Amino acid sequence: MKYTDDQLNEAVKNEIFSSEQIDQFREFIKNSNSQVSKIHKVLYYGGGLLIILAMTWLMATSWSIFGATGLAVVSALYFILFLLAGYFVYFKKKMELAGGILFSVSILITPLFLFSLLQIFEFWPERISLLLEISVILVALPILFKTRFPFIVFLIVGALWAFSMDIVLITFEIEYLTWANLSIIFGLCMIGIGYFSDFKFKKDYAFWMYLFGLITLLFGLSVFYMAEIYKFVLPGIISLLLILFSLFINRTVFLVFGTIGLTEFLCLLSWRFFEGSLLFPFAVTIIGILLIIFGILVQKNRKNIEEKFIKKLPLFLLNLRPKRNT
Repeated sequence: MKYTDDQLNEAVKNEIFSSEQIDQFREFIKNSNSQVSKIHKVLYYGGGLLIILAMTWLMATSWSIFGATGLAVVSALYFILFLLAGYFVYFKKKMELAGGILFSVSILITPLFLFSLLQIFEFWPERISLLLEISVILVALPILFKTRFPFIVFLIVGALWAFSMDIVLITFEIEYLTWANLSIIFGLCMIGIGYFSDFKFKKDYAFWMYLFGLITLLFGLSVFYMAEIYKFVLPGIISLLLILFSLFINRTVFLVFGTIGLTEFLCLLSWRFFEGSLLFPFAVTIIGILLIIFGILVQKNRKNIEEKFIKKLPLFLLNLRPKRNT
């Protein structure tokens, strides 16, 4: 059943609803209508990804055709056009997701433009990657402050990760500062920052910090497996903790990455027991079946599992739980 504004105003006059309730109802309907469906999200992010892949292919295969000057002109045109398109769609049309993706494309084109300029002027520093990473951050920050679009946080965090990898390995010649260890440290830091931003911001910046933090953490753990038993078992324990933490923080992304990490651990464990044996594929098959069963059980009983898990937590831990439901 549909209601007209006149009917709602009449309900206020007859004191059926208060004017504040009607205003809240109208705001609720407005926000509901403006929400982006999942299919739109797939299309927007998929379109942006295709554009970036196209520019990557251009850089890899067309250098001899366009040359440095040609690629600088092309990338500059791309940057300006997507920046203007992002501004129009985001601020004029009020389509935040589509406009934010267009802004993100312009940000990711920045390294190609800078790379071409360095070639033109024949300026080739020893660590050019640092300049490219800094260029992404410097362009992304003002756009983030202007738009508050959460995905841009992911781009900045990605550039910071690459920057940290380069700068730390250059500056400190310490044996244990390997790519794997740095990725683990960076991932844990991003998860920590995302956790605190979960409390501070209304927009969901935390998700992208969690996502990149978990990617780098899992990357570091994937090459952490060693002959020492504690280094072999530790990634499996961390994966289990991520699954439990997903219940505490109510974030599916931790469940997904915890399951991926646990799968990798179980497969490696099976390989250690059945290395060179025909039983190895059967062991992996059993692991796959068990994970599917686990997924079915979690899907059917997640709410009950989460409620029971939360009820057993002490009050001081409940106060540390973010209120966002995602």
